[in-house]
Amino acid sequence: LFYQFLGADREFGDDVADHTGLDMYTFCQALGPEEGNVQLRRHWRTWVTEDDIKRLSELNINSLRIPVGDWMWRPYGPYVNCTAGALDELDRVLDLAHKYGLKAVIDLHGVVDSQNGFDNSGMMRRLEWDYAMRSSPVGSITFAHWPMQEAGWIGTFDGRHVRNTDINWGNVDLVLDVLRLITEQYKDHPAVIGLQPLNEPWQFT
Repeated sequence: LFYQFLGADREFGDDVADHTGLDMYTFCQALGPEEGNVQLRRHWRTWVTEDDIKRLSELNINSLRIPVGDWMWRPYGPYVNCTAGALDELDRVLDLAHKYGLKAVIDLHGVVDSQNGFDNSGMMRRLEWDYAMRSSPVGSITFAHWPMQEAGWIGTFDGRHVRNTDINWGNVDLVLDVLRLITEQYKDHPAVIGLQPLNEPWQFT
């Protein structure tokens, strides 16, 4: 989920970073668990519908790749209560896939401290806020992200020597635990044909 509060810079000025969700982590952080969950449940109900799955089947699409985050099984930080109900939605989509003859690969797309630093991992690892002086409107608050990639899941990275200085075994164990939970939960589901253990880990992992 990529969500940026439109007009947040005009409303919050220099405090915009505390009121903007650029990834799942900051979405839950900015809205809080109650409002965040209200908005996520509203989003989930309309993002994938039975008509969508039926239409895919009619188009002879035979498989789905469904991204999930480790926080769905082991919530931590701002995810606690914010993402409640996510597993019910996953079950709903998988059951619809089976109903219409589609198969599914479950893709662990985001993990604790981010495996690649991208927003689609659930957490941008590096972000710099700035005033846009060359774009319209001039003086609006913007940010830079992609040129400053950094991942934190596997451990501390030393950019100067291009290597990890330590391994965060707590993070690794959490992800392995989640993979076991996913496997146990869906090993007998008729629509599930596979599990992608980690999407796009950073090249230096």
